Amino acid sequence: MARRPRVLFTFIRSLFSHDLLFELSENKLSIKAFSSDLSYEDEPYIALENTKKGEIIKAIGKEAKSLSGSNIRVLNPFKHNRSFIADFMCAEKILQHGMYTLHKSKIKPSPRVIVHQLEKTDGGLTDIEERVLRELALGAGAREVVIYLGSKINTNVEDFDKVKSRVSAT
Repeated sequence: MARRPRVLFTFIRSLFSHDLLFELSENKLSIKAFSSDLSYEDEPYIALENTKKGEIIKAIGKEAKSLSGSNIRVLNPFKHNRSFIADFMCAEKILQHGMYTLHKSKIKPSPRVIVHQLEKTDGGLTDIEERVLRELALGAGAREVVIYLGSKINTNVEDFDKVKSRVSAT
């Protein structure tokens, strides 16, 4: 019985959401809305400040990269020499920040998202890598996630459903 209100709430949130494309790389995070000029781009850095209550997010993006201090830790959760995701929780917070910045709504968005990892994809992605990307997007607030590998997507020409059907066909 508790499931029905949750589904209804997700549906209502979806009405205030755009379909999004997340393009992820070590040097840049890009979030674009399909069929719209809305976009968010920043460097994927997060600054965490160590306080008496634990670590708190001090800044995200270029601003975070420039911070320093004995109690501040700056990291790029998309930079690791063996895998693409170095810190899952911080990567999720950066994606949340970008999505909320893009939507500018008092209602939390619940978009459909295509995740496009731009680096470290030689030979495709493992099931684990795909699951990590899917869980990142879901944790950031997505209601549906498609993992995409291939050439860059033009969000002004293509739409979520076209890309999803292309991915499903392979």
